[in-house]
Amino acid sequence: MSEQTRDLSELISKQSKVSEDIDIDSDDLAIQKELKRLEAKRYSSDTLYRRWLAKWTAIVVTVWLVAVLLILLFNESYIHLAGNVLMVLLGTTTLNVLGLSYIVLRGHFQAGTR
Repeated sequence: MSEQTRDLSELISKQSKVSEDIDIDSDDLAIQKELKRLEAKRYSSDTLYRRWLAKWTAIVVTVWLVAVLLILLFNESYIHLAGNVLMVLLGTTTLNVLGLSYIVLRGHFQAGTR
């Protein structure tokens, strides 16, 4: 468990121990400020990670597609792959690109989750 998660868990547990008889407006302001600070820090790190992941996915997909394009262009003169092999290459390339993009980006750009 990361330090941020542990700190956030401790603060939440402290806040939940507050007696139910206490007025809602009298919660400890320091705890609320710390919760907001930790939450903002977590969102900031998530945003940086999501940006890196989006760039990484775009680069991997681009490189893979360029490699397949080069195979197709140089097949007639240098590589000499059969038609069935080319069909399988294009099919698996399509599935890999779509699958990688879907799996990676779905997990990091889900709507409505925090």
